[in-house]
Amino acid sequence: MSTTNNPLPVTIISGYLGAGKTTLVNHLLRHADGRKLMVLVNDFGDLAIDADLIQSQDDDLVTLSNGCVCCSLGSDLFQTFCTVLDRAPRPDHLVIEASGIARPGNIANIARAEPDLHLDGTVTLVDAELIEDNLADPQIASALMEQISAADLLLVNKADLVTELRLAEIRRMLGEICDETQVLGCSNGAVAPDAILGAGNGSRAGEQPSYDHAHSQNYVRWSHEATGVFDLEKLKAGLAALPRGVLRFKGIIQSGDGPVAVHRVGRRLSVNRIDGPAPSKSQMVAIGLQGQMDPAAIEKAVTAARL
Repeated sequence: MSTTNNPLPVTIISGYLGAGKTTLVNHLLRHADGRKLMVLVNDFGDLAIDADLIQSQDDDLVTLSNGCVCCSLGSDLFQTFCTVLDRAPRPDHLVIEASGIARPGNIANIARAEPDLHLDGTVTLVDAELIEDNLADPQIASALMEQISAADLLLVNKADLVTELRLAEIRRMLGEICDETQVLGCSNGAVAPDAILGAGNGSRAGEQPSYDHAHSQNYVRWSHEATGVFDLEKLKAGLAALPRGVLRFKGIIQSGDGPVAVHRVGRRLSVNRIDGPAPSKSQMVAIGLQGQMDPAAIEKAVTAARL
């Protein structure tokens, strides 16, 4: 690994499941303004769906999947840092999209241990539509509070889905939790890149209070790969019927009209067309709470939608 007098700046993108991290990363890539960004994506699910949804060149994207990078993949993350630093030409900025359950403070500490990296800041997204319900859920609140407390910048994403009054209440609540952290509202992750790439000096992450929770042991994962075509209406009906304990469903699916990205966050379900060739296989993942998500029920819903 090369050594330089100009450490590579690192920004951590944090946020709970479905908060909009990948959408924000895509926004940064589309508005990089000449910066060469390297993106490191950590998927907690068994399949790297997020990496497939990021609009980046292959050599600008590194994926770590099948675990939470803040704990079980710590050594892999350090080795990945070494690989990034050895790239020629070297990127201008490293953006880490953490998994939805990650503790950003742990990732920040790994970054701090590498002298050729400079922790530029931690940006945490919260879902304007779900944050109050998630903070009220004892199985979710601890992880979410760690992410919020670690932030140099808080983004209340999906602001277009709530009223101005509720948005103001959310911002006030977050201000009480982190009284010195800037809080911005946004929709679809549309934030000026200069506000993200330079959000702070990384001083908060790793120094926030520790909240007791079982971390990844609180969650159940499901994944599915299949060839062939899916009936979107049947799939949407099956996914809509799943309980709230299914926190996140995402997939790239081959339909009769071409490939689509399917997302479910909370009770909200969206389907978006994807430009480009059809995938060789449809890939789907789901993450939910222990005791509240039945992988067999998801498998049944998905299988019933195959043509």
